[in-house]
Amino acid sequence: MTKFWTTRRWFPPLLLAAVVLPLYLLFRSISLDDFDSYSFALALGHFSLDLQQPQPPGFPVYIFLGRLLFALSGDVTAALTLLSALGGLIMALSLYGMGRMFTQGRPLAGVGAALLCSLAPMGWLTAEKALSDTPGLAMTLLAMWLLWRGRDDWRWLGAGSLLLGLSFGLRPQDGLPAALLLAWLTARQMWQRRSLAPLLWAGLPFITGVSLWLLPTLHAVGGLAAYIAHLNAHSAHVRQTDSLLAMGLPIGMALRARASAFANTLLLHTAGVDLHSAWGWREAGRSLAPALLVIPGLVWAGWRRREAWLLLAWAALVAGQVFVLETLDRPRLVLPLLPPLALLVARGWSLIRRPRFLPTIVLIGASFVLLLQGLPLAAQLATTPAPSAQAAAYVRANYPPAQTLVAAAGSFRSVQVELPDYRLLYLYRFDADAARAATTGELVRYVVLFDRDKFSAEALTALSGDGRYVPLEDRTFARDPRVHTQGDQVRLQVLTPADQVPLEALALPPQGCIDIGGDNDGRYLDRGWYRPEEIGGVGGRWAGNELTSTVRLYLEPGHNYRLTLRALAYPEAQSLSLQIGGRSLTQFALQTEWGEYTTTIPAAFVLPEQTTVLELVHTQLAAPFDTSGGASSDARPLTAAYDWLCLVAIPPP
Repeated sequence: MTKFWTTRRWFPPLLLAAVVLPLYLLFRSISLDDFDSYSFALALGHFSLDLQQPQPPGFPVYIFLGRLLFALSGDVTAALTLLSALGGLIMALSLYGMGRMFTQGRPLAGVGAALLCSLAPMGWLTAEKALSDTPGLAMTLLAMWLLWRGRDDWRWLGAGSLLLGLSFGLRPQDGLPAALLLAWLTARQMWQRRSLAPLLWAGLPFITGVSLWLLPTLHAVGGLAAYIAHLNAHSAHVRQTDSLLAMGLPIGMALRARASAFANTLLLHTAGVDLHSAWGWREAGRSLAPALLVIPGLVWAGWRRREAWLLLAWAALVAGQVFVLETLDRPRLVLPLLPPLALLVARGWSLIRRPRFLPTIVLIGASFVLLLQGLPLAAQLATTPAPSAQAAAYVRANYPPAQTLVAAAGSFRSVQVELPDYRLLYLYRFDADAARAATTGELVRYVVLFDRDKFSAEALTALSGDGRYVPLEDRTFARDPRVHTQGDQVRLQVLTPADQVPLEALALPPQGCIDIGGDNDGRYLDRGWYRPEEIGGVGGRWAGNELTSTVRLYLEPGHNYRLTLRALAYPEAQSLSLQIGGRSLTQFALQTEWGEYTTTIPAAFVLPEQTTVLELVHTQLAAPFDTSGGASSDARPLTAAYDWLCLVAIPPP
């Protein structure tokens, strides 16, 4: 026993465990961060592919492990994030083992690969969330380590084959490289031994591993035919929404757009380099640092040996799969590419022999830089709830369940879990009749819309009771998008019957100016507005989704008003017509830079004891994604951006 603990061979993995596990346990997410996280949480209580709890293929091994930890912890979020943290530890140790084997026993390659992968924000933050990505990748990597050890030993080959079969029930998306490795090693063993025995030794454990999760799953879903139907439906959905073919662009334009998105996601969530932002000296220097790490590592990766080419083939296979099939704005889906790249880079540095201590200094230094880069993001993940959870908490604190109807688009899973005692209307599939029926009851005083920008004009018309409900407030809950890109902002709009909004609530602020994009602009803005955001360095809102955007105001009658607004056009040659009650005030040709535009509202347009509805009618509507040929990721139809709107009463002559 003394020899076991004192041998130098065990020091590196023990040191890795001592670094990675406490770090991952300390910064586990405080909330469920993703649509899939909520689906997994619901599946711990009731597994049902019909209810998308979770989505196909069902991830039965992940659900089984989650239920075990839930029985111990009693908290869904704690159980699933603990499973991810433990998966992160297994991932790090598996990478250490693979790096050591691929370099003929050099521990630096294993330690470097494990640290680069574990401390890069893409790997670190994913290991803190209630998602299957890290546990699934960890089991696949562990299976690959066992399989590679089994290239000359049948016992390890059988163990790796069994674990690979189980991994397909945890996250099958990651299993293709390991499956090809198993097939190659099995064929190699059969060729060397001139026997079918290796096929049985590799095939039977794999079939056993698959059977352990497939048979219970088939029983739960109603048989093989039902399970295949679920898989086909989910595959069709992925092809239609996520894949390269779903973009609906000419192939050249689609390839350029996806290449840009792929490179930006990989670089931003590993090295902090944003290809889509404006670049200066700081950004150039930040991009130089990863290049100085990666390029020498790849150059010196030992391309005369088989292992380097196997790692390259692994990386190419994963990159091709992600590029063609996945949504490229989610770094967790790009995560499987990180292990082979980290192994290649660490392998190259470990093979550099002069100066002797340079490889160690470079790999440890790069890991420390990654730690500093990811630390504030991990701290935010551990202390700030996901925007959908923030919005749900705000609704619970301010709007009583008995008087409130909640409608949600992309956040409906969050609403389902966080607000179960509210009357919920899910718009995953929109039903206009159900929406209208829900807003006809006398008890509905508030209609709360999660993900306001994702509602179609038809949905908004139905949910507003054909105009009877008007905005009461409009808030955006946000978190740094690098913490979790999907759902990094949730716009919450609250509607209430128009006759319950006192006119004084729509009176102008004391200065006479509405700060569009500010905290209190929601009550004034009605149709055609997106969430607050920074636009050309200015906080404001885009108008769009339809040509006409409206502003609701209460103006004291008997005055002319000087109206000044600050706007920026998109697309070019945009024309704006200002109208009240269908009557035209004036027309402007908007410029593509921020500018001020002034007109006069005659006193005759302002009616006593009534709300004045200012209509901003635009002539063009365009999405930056379409007009830029995919260079911009913004697919929203836009008309113009607005910063503020001011009105000053002018006494009549």
